[in-house]
Amino acid sequence: MRENNLKLGKELASYFNKKFGVITYSGTLAIEAALKILLNENANVLVSSEVCYSIINTILKLKMHPIIVKPKNNIYLTDEDINLTLKKYNIDCIMLVHQFGILNNLDLLKYKSLGIKVIEDVAQAWDIGSNSYKIGTFSDIVVTSFGKTKPLSNGIGGGLFFDEFKMIDNIDFCDNLSRKDDNLLLSYAYPLCEQINLKKLVSMANKIVLEQRNAARKYYELLENNDFIEYLDVSEEIQNTWHRFPIWIKDKKKFNQALKILEELNLEYQLPHEINLLELNKFKKCKKMCEEKKYFNIILLRTRSINLDIQANELRKLLIML
Repeated sequence: MRENNLKLGKELASYFNKKFGVITYSGTLAIEAALKILLNENANVLVSSEVCYSIINTILKLKMHPIIVKPKNNIYLTDEDINLTLKKYNIDCIMLVHQFGILNNLDLLKYKSLGIKVIEDVAQAWDIGSNSYKIGTFSDIVVTSFGKTKPLSNGIGGGLFFDEFKMIDNIDFCDNLSRKDDNLLLSYAYPLCEQINLKKLVSMANKIVLEQRNAARKYYELLENNDFIEYLDVSEEIQNTWHRFPIWIKDKKKFNQALKILEELNLEYQLPHEINLLELNKFKKCKKMCEEKKYFNIILLRTRSINLDIQANELRKLLIML
């Protein structure tokens, strides 16, 4: 059981520029294990407001303090966002989530030199990076999920990947050795690793990301030179996964108009899933860390499991009607 897990973990770790890995029951449990391995209670964990609730809940569950930062661009963190936060708070760890498959291209070496731990969440990212940024190279632990909406679509499971082999000493592998040690983490190791076909999993991830990149490229071509919509470049310099393709409609009136038009069209999209920071204020550990800021003017276009021709045609209609 332990051997199968570590074998699969090591094979998958190489894709994240790490040496070793452990396969867990879920991505959330991988995050919990990573936080427990690296930090103690009351640690300050910097995290973007553009993440799912499970990450914030896990930080709170472990009696740590989430320092929730609203990215200036409303999508991904920049060094400017983090440096401003460092002036206000002592940060023990950065939970770096490449949300929507868009690279957070940060100067991690700088933060590492300050003694800040880095956990890199690549659940929505696969084969992501740039000429100067390779996933996992400067983070302490990489975590991911095998959820059905993720590139590594196994439907169940997740993993954490690292360079220090001794980190596995914190994980309960549900075997005879684990039962002798009461200090181990909960039963986080996924015991049925022999049922995971890594070759098939990676092949599917490559296919999904290719589909998403094709969709992003098509959107980019349609939006190019549009004077009231901003969008990210799809150049090869930065290899985004494009789990979603974000567009910013500069004018608030046009944005509201776009939402009404979208109700009439079949364009598949979503809006940012706002984390209610005021709601989180009820947690004592989070109260002084939260700042309520509003989302504005962003539409996230679907890139996976769509009919791209139909989707592109509906986007053309939206642009004409605006």
